[in-house]
Amino acid sequence: MMETALKTVKRYPKYKDSGLDWLGEIPDVWYTEKGKWLFSKEERPTRKEDEIVTCFRDGQVTLRRLRRTDGFTNSIKEHGYQGIRKGDLVIHQMDAFAGSIGVSDSDGKSTPVYSVCTERVNNSVDNYYYAYLLRNMARVGFIESLAKGIRERSTDFRFNDFKELILPFPPLPEQTAIANFLDDKTEKIDRAVSIKEKQIALLKERRQIIIQELVTGKKVWNEAKQAWEKPENTKDSGVEWIGEIPEEWEVKKMKHLLRIKNGQDYKHVLSDSGYPVMGSGGQFAHASEYIYDGEVVLLGRKGTIDRPLYFNGKFWTVDTMFYAIVNESYLTKYIYYISTTIPFKYYTTSTALPSMTQDDLNNNKVVIPKLEIQKKIVKQIEFQSKKIDQAISIKEREIDKLKEYKASLVNDVVLGKVKVTSE
Repeated sequence: MMETALKTVKRYPKYKDSGLDWLGEIPDVWYTEKGKWLFSKEERPTRKEDEIVTCFRDGQVTLRRLRRTDGFTNSIKEHGYQGIRKGDLVIHQMDAFAGSIGVSDSDGKSTPVYSVCTERVNNSVDNYYYAYLLRNMARVGFIESLAKGIRERSTDFRFNDFKELILPFPPLPEQTAIANFLDDKTEKIDRAVSIKEKQIALLKERRQIIIQELVTGKKVWNEAKQAWEKPENTKDSGVEWIGEIPEEWEVKKMKHLLRIKNGQDYKHVLSDSGYPVMGSGGQFAHASEYIYDGEVVLLGRKGTIDRPLYFNGKFWTVDTMFYAIVNESYLTKYIYYISTTIPFKYYTTSTALPSMTQDDLNNNKVVIPKLEIQKKIVKQIEFQSKKIDQAISIKEREIDKLKEYKASLVNDVVLGKVKVTSE
């Protein structure tokens, strides 16, 4: 694409009816055209040196090895594979509804599930403009609705569907200007979003540091100074990952603090409403019965094992989870917070699916202060967490606004609602 110094947008001087409900009015200097008169579907043979190209849902079309190699099904004989060249417009027929449409940045090869498109007439279309246009059509649900209208229970968007679509057809210089403008603007928006996401990650990391410091006694409450600071008198905990602890704190195995119970299969109690069914990510369904009523710490047994949860009330939990009932001498919330600091990687079994046993958890050593200190620590953690949650919430709202602005900008520019200028 040509590089230009595009900076602003404004309305076109005159508009006309496109004749399409989904498109509405378009600039007077634009036309509409069926996809088949703009693009041809390529069916190139592959070459020995070709590597696999993948079209991702964020619109990037690149060599698979440059992004990730796991999570894919690899064909042994590569039946029907086709050649892709840098600059081709690529449409993932089965995933286009989710945004898997873009311009390849590399030469390579792909499965036949991709529609590889090139301009039918030289110097007539800018593939980058049409990638933005089609991804916008996917975002608003147009492609999914189209596919469902053609083939029941299918979201496929094949070239035969694409070629019959009537699309906006701006003059080529405007297509290129739009694509360049959106490259610049969306890259800046994405960068701003990335910065805020990193800030959120740092805030979450800061929360975990606070928890770690407090539940392992690296900071204790100094009543005289009314402040949290390093303890004066310490001793060796005997636990490598904990190190020194306040002299009056105790080291205990978790089996002396709680009773661990296995979750159970939930399918026979599934319901449209009722009690929460808890997994490693929190509630995901409802149950007609409950497995326990009260305060517990939920711990992963298989799969996601490093995200303990606190729950209080009636619930059901799945058979890949444990639920721990804390003894009355200890504070359940405190045990939950200390559970978030367990070095799970040391206990994970060598199987492909991460897993923990009751013995692993029961024999894990933790440090315990007196009950009144546990209460003070929980209060401080929740006070700090509230402030961090508020900061995270602000960042998340800012991210949502940036994403909304990006979507609105792309929609307005690719559909000609506003005109890109170099003013």
